[in-house]
Amino acid sequence: MFRNIVVLLDDEVINSNFLNLATNIAKTSEGSISGVYVSPLTRTMLSMPEAVDVESFREKAQTVHDKLQSTLKLAGLKGVWFYAECRDVVAEVLRHGLYADLIMISCADGNYKTMDKVLLAASSPTMLIPFSNNSNGSFKRILVAWKNTRESARAFHDSLPLLHKATDIRIVTFGENDYEKQSLTRYLKMHGINAVIDQHPIDKKIQEYGQPMEIDKSIGNKLLLLSKEYDSELIVMGAFGHSRLGDAVLSGVTLEISRNTKIPVMMSH
Repeated sequence: MFRNIVVLLDDEVINSNFLNLATNIAKTSEGSISGVYVSPLTRTMLSMPEAVDVESFREKAQTVHDKLQSTLKLAGLKGVWFYAECRDVVAEVLRHGLYADLIMISCADGNYKTMDKVLLAASSPTMLIPFSNNSNGSFKRILVAWKNTRESARAFHDSLPLLHKATDIRIVTFGENDYEKQSLTRYLKMHGINAVIDQHPIDKKIQEYGQPMEIDKSIGNKLLLLSKEYDSELIVMGAFGHSRLGDAVLSGVTLEISRNTKIPVMMSH
């Protein structure tokens, strides 16, 4: 169960469905919300009030705080407000994520760098929420992207609380592998989960002549098309990538999904 959900707040989320979705998930799990808001104020900026309008930053934070409190009150939930004045948003999210069951981030354009780093370093699963999404958090129809890797297995395990409540689960794999299908079927049965396992081929031309990123992009596009075809409300998948010279570098599939999804995506690394 998601008893503590860390949500990264910013000035834009108060104008979206983000908080409503977070509180609905918390309510279903009988959990609480930990709101994290970071003002990009450094010690240098704080020491120069004549050059930097510090109060305007704090007023914005207060507006978001008020929105969080009113949303929590309306939902009948408990919550905690964490406010920091620093440049390292990722460090703040990861620190609070150590004591959370789920991290939620808006995947608006301006959040990509933060989002990528959190995906690959968080100790909790991360749910990406498109800005324009109007999901109510029930997630009755779920698409699980499966690959026989640690990341996929962790994402599947992390999503079990949601899978148990879903009514239509599609597990999508690429390539024919009878052993993999049998193992998945057996494991699903152990958890009492009914799901359809769809094995899809990879385009032969791309597989034979394409570069790895082209293959990944093709798979990512196919997953997005299938999620639309199945009328899925949530995608569950592993977050693939690595950190290079301090920068988060996502794999092609993860990049394609995180940048183009129209529905929430839950990822684990």
